[in-house]
Amino acid sequence: MSNEKINKVLIKAESVENFFARGRETAKLLDQNKTVKPRRIISFEDPRDLIKFLTAAKINLLSTIRKHPDSLSNLAKLLNRSRAAINKDIQLLEAIGIVKSEYVANPGHGKQKIISAIDKEPIQLQVQTVI
Repeated sequence: MSNEKINKVLIKAESVENFFARGRETAKLLDQNKTVKPRRIISFEDPRDLIKFLTAAKINLLSTIRKHPDSLSNLAKLLNRSRAAINKDIQLLEAIGIVKSEYVANPGHGKQKIISAIDKEPIQLQVQTVI
């Protein structure tokens, strides 16, 4: 793989067969010593899981984090949501690699956990389903 920057995240629904076909195609290119453009794809096998993931609240949270990384408490206040709800969404976003959290010094108060987006670029949504 090249050292190019990945400038977007693609989130999509796709079959297991398509997921593995993408992997095989990448492996073939690498076996042939061809350049493979870096990309980040988060795929869901079941489109219903994708829909559960992409709630308006999570999209708003991610947009807010992308513009201004902040603590769970501040994000909850800013978005007028409970800290528990924000924490639950952050755990999911962190588990799939869209946000990260790190502890930073908070002068006079010890440390605080700051949530930030891994990529500052917009996420591209692509839903392909066969009915």
